[in-house]
Amino acid sequence: MRQFIKSSLLIGSLIIAAPSLANANGFESTIMTPVATDVKIEIRLSEDLAHRANNLPEKFSDRGNSAGRSSAFSQNGFYGEKDLLKLQTRLEKRLRQQLGKRGVNVSDAAPTVLRVTLTDVKNNRPTFRQLSRSSGLSLESFGTGGAELEAELLSAGGGSLGTMDYEWYQFDIRDAQFGGIWTDAHRAMDRFAKRAAKKLASGAHS
Repeated sequence: MRQFIKSSLLIGSLIIAAPSLANANGFESTIMTPVATDVKIEIRLSEDLAHRANNLPEKFSDRGNSAGRSSAFSQNGFYGEKDLLKLQTRLEKRLRQQLGKRGVNVSDAAPTVLRVTLTDVKNNRPTFRQLSRSSGLSLESFGTGGAELEAELLSAGGGSLGTMDYEWYQFDIRDAQFGGIWTDAHRAMDRFAKRAAKKLASGAHS
């Protein structure tokens, strides 16, 4: 359930009706061997997500007016560039931490590049950019969120050494009221960082 709540009168019925569900679609990777060099981290936004920083999604079907997974505040757009930059910064920090724990050194001068793309994010509460655009939203508005990420490990020559994909969205509305703007997206990114580090450190054995 990804319908966002604007009225406290709806919360009670949703809590009663909603099953205790959390959708974890899993981590997939084609990387088969551990990384043998230092790694440089590059964090990017997909073209679609970068566009949605200050716009609605280009596809009308992605504008969340329904109760489906695409539903979100301000119709899945106008997140604000500052918020998306903060997400990129957090993701890089988490990857550095997790890789370090696994013994993989991160260096901006490394020949091997881990290029990670934030493909999609959904927020739990409206961003300041969204609040400034819609009188129907407030800091009390909340809903479920999550994120989708893709990554590619590139050799010094630019060849692909394998890919990784992770997607996680929360479907249980009951915990959303206790979180911040990006609680579920942070959770998805943290889980990806942990799995990615394990994969890069141990290859096919992770």
